[in-house]
Amino acid sequence: MNTYFKILGQTRVLVNGAFTDEWGTLKERGVFAVLLLHIGRAVPARILAEWVWPVDKSPQDIAATLSTYSTRIRNALKRLGLPGQLRTEDGGYRFVADPETVDYHAFQRAVRDARRHGKAGDHEHACEIMEAALGLWEDRPLADLDTDRADNWRRVAIRDEWLSATDGLLYGLYKRAEFEEMLRVAKSAQFEHDGDVLLAKRRLQALYSLGRGEEGVQYFFDFYRRAKDEDRPEQADELRRFHDRLVADDARPAAGSAAAAPDGVLSPRHLPYDVDGFAGRHDLLARMDDLVPAPPRPRLVALDGPPGVGKTALAVHWAHRVADRFPHGVWFVNLNGFGEGVPVADEEVVTRLLESLSVSADCLPTADARRRKLVDVLSTRRLLVILDNAVDGRHVGGLLPLLSGCVVVVTSRVRLSDLSLRHGARCFTVTPLEPELATGWLCDRLGARADVEPGAVDDLASLACGLPLALGIIGEYVAAQPGKSLGEFVTRLRERGAVLRLGSDSTHAIRSVRAAIDCSYLALRPGVRRLFRLLGSYPGLVIQHGVAASLAGLPESEVHDQLEALVWARLLEAREGDRYAFHDLLRNYAAERVEEDEEFEEREWAARRMIDWFLHSCNNADRLIFASKLSVPMFEPSAGVTPLTFPDAETAMDWYARERGELVALVDFAVENSFDEHLWRLINCIGEVMMRLGFKDEVLRSMGVAVRATRSVGDRFAEGGSLCNLGLAHSRFYDYDEAERCYRAAHGIFLEIDHRMGLATVLRNMGERRGAIGDTAGALEHLEQALALARREGDPHLEASVLQRIGEALRIGGRVDEAITQLRLGWMLWERLGDAGDIGVSLSSLAAAHYEQGDHFGALSFAHRAIVMLGQARDFALEGQTCTTLATVHRDLGDLEKAEFYAARAVLLTRQAQDPKRQAGAQDLLGQVRWRQGRHREARECWGLALGLYSGLGDSRADGIRAQLAEWAEPDVPRRRASGEGSSIWGVEKL
Repeated sequence: MNTYFKILGQTRVLVNGAFTDEWGTLKERGVFAVLLLHIGRAVPARILAEWVWPVDKSPQDIAATLSTYSTRIRNALKRLGLPGQLRTEDGGYRFVADPETVDYHAFQRAVRDARRHGKAGDHEHACEIMEAALGLWEDRPLADLDTDRADNWRRVAIRDEWLSATDGLLYGLYKRAEFEEMLRVAKSAQFEHDGDVLLAKRRLQALYSLGRGEEGVQYFFDFYRRAKDEDRPEQADELRRFHDRLVADDARPAAGSAAAAPDGVLSPRHLPYDVDGFAGRHDLLARMDDLVPAPPRPRLVALDGPPGVGKTALAVHWAHRVADRFPHGVWFVNLNGFGEGVPVADEEVVTRLLESLSVSADCLPTADARRRKLVDVLSTRRLLVILDNAVDGRHVGGLLPLLSGCVVVVTSRVRLSDLSLRHGARCFTVTPLEPELATGWLCDRLGARADVEPGAVDDLASLACGLPLALGIIGEYVAAQPGKSLGEFVTRLRERGAVLRLGSDSTHAIRSVRAAIDCSYLALRPGVRRLFRLLGSYPGLVIQHGVAASLAGLPESEVHDQLEALVWARLLEAREGDRYAFHDLLRNYAAERVEEDEEFEEREWAARRMIDWFLHSCNNADRLIFASKLSVPMFEPSAGVTPLTFPDAETAMDWYARERGELVALVDFAVENSFDEHLWRLINCIGEVMMRLGFKDEVLRSMGVAVRATRSVGDRFAEGGSLCNLGLAHSRFYDYDEAERCYRAAHGIFLEIDHRMGLATVLRNMGERRGAIGDTAGALEHLEQALALARREGDPHLEASVLQRIGEALRIGGRVDEAITQLRLGWMLWERLGDAGDIGVSLSSLAAAHYEQGDHFGALSFAHRAIVMLGQARDFALEGQTCTTLATVHRDLGDLEKAEFYAARAVLLTRQAQDPKRQAGAQDLLGQVRWRQGRHREARECWGLALGLYSGLGDSRADGIRAQLAEWAEPDVPRRRASGEGSSIWGVEKL
């Protein structure tokens, strides 16, 4: 396969038999380099931007810029006759071509081929292929990219791929006894990596193999002192241990054999096969190496982790690596702590070990005699003993005193902290594999099939969720059916529970992931087991302590102990604070268990308690943030539910922002399970906060759900309020026609049920809508009716909100002096009520009105106070609008530096609020400021973005900007396709 593209250096392409980088701009080459690196996989626009632009230098409109670059790249590929196709899909880009047309992927394939030859003993071919592969690294990879993401990738690639391949070449040269060439390659690699301990080891190995011991000693001391001086003690000590082994007597029996010691006792060599293609765990392996130097001292190491995570594989792999450090033997035993049958008892382990040491247990009639004999035999030996699959620390507690002179590795599914406290063990938790390692392992397993469908390999690897057991089962399942495409397996295994059941076979023990988890689940205490399966009904990803207690219907103190037991059993992960999470496959398993083991009625009650907890927690947050407003009517929570309370409004806002994903998942769950009475209340509690935080899509969708829920339960009052809030959501999206339809429907309902507060609220929102579109007379008609109702009902908050909207309608209609009078009346009422958000709204409007009146310094005063209040309330849209006012004032006063600062701030805030109209205004203003600064190209870019936003909204201001751009047109002006205020029945600004 020919190479057409190079990214191991600058991004070059093959043209007329030679590679060139003169085919596009630096950024275009950078974009293409990222797509070549991820060839065959879709790269989301956001991720692509992180690769190409530093955080503070990304373009204002990433989507438009990437669209321009992708068009240019396609044109270049076509013009130059290069293979492959650049596709746009799902908000990202994918370059489709044979991976081996890219030097980096050709390098990876060659390295895999070289390693296969090396494993087969063909070191000559292995060295030839590896040398050719390393020759592809001509320069600093991804040289056209200068970002944190690219730098991080380069560091990992050089460390894990280039240095690893170089070490593979050095190993092959060593096996071929080409020590001079080995020394030359090591020295060459050390020009840029002289601190790498792996290269240092190979250099020492070559020197000693050449009989140049004095030079080896001198090099060792130089490296050792340098590492110590540079605060790299671990590397210094690692090379010291390696050097000690080189100079020590190496007449040791090979691993895998059994050699007789002088006393006639055999040295056992009993280990399972090493894992084929063992991946990752470099940090853990290094830490275990450091704990067990050569010659080894007695040591106890404990490995824990969830079922299927690869604890045994890690222990066995490490044992094979260090077997030569244990001339007296290595020995492995499966204690069967989790599995079919009973756990292996101490006495059976003692008997087996004695027999492996050629000591007949039959001559030792009592258990005590066998123990004494084992202690006597091991008193002059240093064995490596692996006690695999222990129930807990007590399971091995009786054995450890007998093995006190050995290096012992214990594995278990539960944390073995008691071994640390009682015996000084070092405990390590084995975690799931990183996605890249899982994908790499599967690629090796599937061979050429993986090259054809790289995207499907990624999907299959992700289904294993980082568990080597699941990964191995999936790999075997796919490899056994070579006639099917990998995409078919992805579709099949995405079905719920498919990966859990894969490999099940009732005639064999633990052949499936489900069977492996079964063992851990059945070992739990009944109460803990019940909590585990009830957690499987939780629809979100991160489980709060209170949610778990509500699901179980138990006090939080009791559930805390059960949660900790699940964490101890490695069936649940502890997260920050009082939060917990499942591994994906464990979540699926728990979901199956709750349906199998819990009665339907109990599942229903658990779900109701869970939703009660969220509903009342959200209501508590809502009442704290909007203390002066009318609350959503509530019912009492179920027994056993203790909702969250919050110390202040800021903490409540933080909680809302953090729990956004959990709340969305909960709403979907409530819809699926027909919890309609909870739904409309929950959605109306969370709406305004979610809108302020910029989550408009969720608000618009969920408010539609709330309306349907109220109709389902037949609550006309709730339906009217939810319709009013849905109309407000549409209004915030500038869909005024749909907002009007919702308001009219709500108005009809409130007339029907004669609810005056509802009428006042919907009239206020209808007036605001009319004011926003410039119908001042219609707006005042509605708002004056609303004001009369509010005063008749004696609601000062509603009165203040109406006064503010009257002022806004007058301001938009050009009646600025009247507007200021009304806005001040509303502001004074809100000051008495003390709501920071509402005060900020009033101050923002007053700032705009004073600017329009020609009072620049009055505008500045009100705007600065407004920003403080709106920042506290996290009303990003109005804070952005206020920044626009500040920028406009500073522009008119000639302070372009401050004007640019506030205009750029307005762009960021309105973008965060997903408010396209305010964002367009901020972009337009930023363009004006930059034009005055002489930054004409940047100004045109801002106007191009504003044009796209206004056009998407159907706003007539697009015509003016379009004419302006045409007057100062340049061929590279980007065009953008853009995506797509108010109160509620529950209170001002409520959604």
